[in-house]
Amino acid sequence: MKKWIWVLTLLVVAVVPDSAWARRELLDQVIAVVNDEPVTQSELDVLLRPLYDQFREEYRGEELVVKLNEARQKLLNQLIEDRLVYQEAVNQKVEVDPSEVDRAVAEFRKRFPSEIAMEEVLREQGLALTDLKERFRRQAMIRQLHNIEIRSKVVVSPKEIEEFYQKSPEKFSSRERLKTRSITVKKSYETRENGTTDEDAKKKIADIRARILAGQDFASLAKESSEDVHAEKGGLSDWVERGTMIPVINDVIFALKLGEISEVIETPMGYHLFRVEEKEQGSQKSLEEVRDQIFEELFRQKGDERFYDWMQELKKNAYISIR
Repeated sequence: MKKWIWVLTLLVVAVVPDSAWARRELLDQVIAVVNDEPVTQSELDVLLRPLYDQFREEYRGEELVVKLNEARQKLLNQLIEDRLVYQEAVNQKVEVDPSEVDRAVAEFRKRFPSEIAMEEVLREQGLALTDLKERFRRQAMIRQLHNIEIRSKVVVSPKEIEEFYQKSPEKFSSRERLKTRSITVKKSYETRENGTTDEDAKKKIADIRARILAGQDFASLAKESSEDVHAEKGGLSDWVERGTMIPVINDVIFALKLGEISEVIETPMGYHLFRVEEKEQGSQKSLEEVRDQIFEELFRQKGDERFYDWMQELKKNAYISIR
């Protein structure tokens, strides 16, 4: 479900004011009309541009086209919803304190090294400072309308909080976890394919284990001999929770004491040694510890649901044309 707070976010990003629409309509394509207000291609492009740069790094060919089309549809729908919410704010005669707009402009100015730099950016977009103030005024109107229509009408009772905690205790518990150092010696390609023992690799890691037990430094030997992704860090892993490793490793490492060296563990990939560096026991947070967290989650869920219903009602009573 769409987060209703997105409306405010997009209003900050898409700084395209009423006065600019009239100047651009002859050159800019109107891609949608919401009641009597147009949504232009340039507005959508402002939002799509950073996504395009991001997607171009992650996707190629047809997949890139699909991802961009999906993003375009979502952002266009969001722009349409922005118009509807603002229009409803006008209908309800929502008023804004001018000082709120002045504060927003002051915060915007802080993004630039100087007034001249800010004005240059606005000029490149064909905007004036009055256009920016108008956009922030609209944003403030919508924020007030959200408070009236959404936030003020969402209620989360103590009973709901308690029921949520009782039904989802796993959300507020942490599993036992640990950090290890590891050394891996991989099997040869042939033995991995055949599922047979690699005697050379097995002997190599047995010799390494003997050297560690004789007093040599585990981390140094990991850097020197290990063949896994942790080798450069002396074999040191990030935190690993119980149950997230394959069973043959999980069962061994979580049975080790702090500082204890494992026996050699065989997996289809190779042979492994582990030493436990840090260990934390699992815990369960009490209801009082997470009461505020549950309230915020339930409030957000109910806010999303209320916004969705409210938006469907606005759309039902509006004229929307997508071109």
